[in-house]
Amino acid sequence: MISTMKRQSIPTLSIVALTALMALLAISITASALTASAQVPGVTPQQGGTDDQSASQTSSGGGEQADAVTIQKTAESTVDPLPGHSAHQLVMALPPRDDGKVWVGTVTWSASKPVEVVVLHGFNSTVKPDSGHGSPLTAPMAPGKEVAISLVKTNSGTPVASGSMRFVGNAVAFHTLSGAKFTVTYSLDAMAKPLSQ
Repeated sequence: MISTMKRQSIPTLSIVALTALMALLAISITASALTASAQVPGVTPQQGGTDDQSASQTSSGGGEQADAVTIQKTAESTVDPLPGHSAHQLVMALPPRDDGKVWVGTVTWSASKPVEVVVLHGFNSTVKPDSGHGSPLTAPMAPGKEVAISLVKTNSGTPVASGSMRFVGNAVAFHTLSGAKFTVTYSLDAMAKPLSQ
């Protein structure tokens, strides 16, 4: 009976050791994959970020912007680069498109402080509204290019500065008008679509 126990315990011990070794190897591979910095072709890397995870991207290559992105990232805000906005803080979640397409997608976030969501839109500066109609909020993006700015104030209804929303536009960012510095973790899924009109 003792010899039977010894025979059974040796294979069991080998199986347990082999299983533990395989588990450690799997953890090591997973940790390496999670710490690797994934870049989305054609998308400018974001400032002040950590834990960069890009799960999916599609690009036709040649330096063009990706047409599909799935991003999960944590980033710290920096000074808003738009002229006249230097008193504000910003994290650019989805950089501007200038290829005639717009981003259509969803973003979900949790921030260290209440933030606004900014969506930028190409602005037709040849339209000159009269004073009765007024003009939307705009800012210059590049010489001869202006963007209209949607500034969405969000309120989760909870003590946590968080939310989720669908968007359509040329770029998406998190922002504070107050200039308060913040950290935001977000997940974003978007497709670039051509304008139909």
